[in-house]
Amino acid sequence: MKSKVYFYPSKIGKRKISLVDKLEYGLKKLSLDFIEKDSLVGIKLSFGEDGNTAYLRHIYVKKVVDMVKERGGKPFLTETSTLYHGMRMNGVDHSSLAISHGFGYAQVGAPIIMADGLASESNVDVEINLKHFKELKVGGALQSTDYLISLAHFKGHLVAGFGGTIKNIGMGLVGRSSKQRMHASVVKPQFKNVDCCTGCGVCKSVCRFDAIEIVDGKAHFDYEKCQGCADCIPACPTNCLKILWTEKPENLGEKMVEGVYAVLKMVKKAIFVNFLIDITPDCDCFSYSDNPIVPDIGILLSDDPIAIDKASCDLLQSVEGIPQTKIGRVGKKSDKLKALHPEIDWQVHLKYGEEIGLGSLDYELISLE
Repeated sequence: MKSKVYFYPSKIGKRKISLVDKLEYGLKKLSLDFIEKDSLVGIKLSFGEDGNTAYLRHIYVKKVVDMVKERGGKPFLTETSTLYHGMRMNGVDHSSLAISHGFGYAQVGAPIIMADGLASESNVDVEINLKHFKELKVGGALQSTDYLISLAHFKGHLVAGFGGTIKNIGMGLVGRSSKQRMHASVVKPQFKNVDCCTGCGVCKSVCRFDAIEIVDGKAHFDYEKCQGCADCIPACPTNCLKILWTEKPENLGEKMVEGVYAVLKMVKKAIFVNFLIDITPDCDCFSYSDNPIVPDIGILLSDDPIAIDKASCDLLQSVEGIPQTKIGRVGKKSDKLKALHPEIDWQVHLKYGEEIGLGSLDYELISLE
């Protein structure tokens, strides 16, 4: 049976319904009746990096928060710390940035709870036994989370081809060491500059394989013992170890799919919303936002993470590109994602998601206009 993907176009028709109201009607159609009284409901979104302007507006998030509360649920906004060094690398700066971007309690009515703790130290190992990973670390808060609602800003991505539901969950709710393992096929600690090592021993304390010793005030790595778990790299408080960005795009996409698989094992049920508005060439992790490459398309809602991302990509291909943007005036039915990143096969990880039973590429698009 085809997966259902509900679609509300962004264009204003005769009834002049706002996108916020369309989001509400769409969620009612998809149904939030599964939310039980006093259940803990994580709302996953990206708060956007400092300087970025394309992240979701807080007014959409508030609508979802209000609807969860109406059903007796207890909503909270959540994400995990980034691998790269920026304003979202630790829970304190991350929450402060989120508040400055309009996601404070006064604006949306829900607290911000970092799923992986203050410095990505609070994670839990989830066994998945798939192609790339036997286990992954996901945010520890998911152990107590009953339900998950993903709010994803759909856009381009320089490695995966596009960012939607899969990236929002599969990268956005795993621990930092899991993110490093996704970004590199071989993960062994290396110094950027040995002089910056203070011999603090944090890397040694997180190593599960006894592969690090502090000798003469510096960390020394036993690569025969090292299993490539990557825990030490993001844990270094002086940013002394290299973050590795060497993975092939197709493998990274499949690894993100496995991240979704791990996260969804932690909750009773999840639903997914993709916002096809302000569709920029790059991720909201960038400290800037380029011009949108196509006109706004609308909002998609589903309980199938593969179907909703496939439908989002298909809708993107069905509209013309905007002149004077990164892709220019490319026509309908042209591959906008290929125009952005010709070297990336963005369909690989969608096919893999279907292969492992995460969802279906065969969907029914149900217009709610």
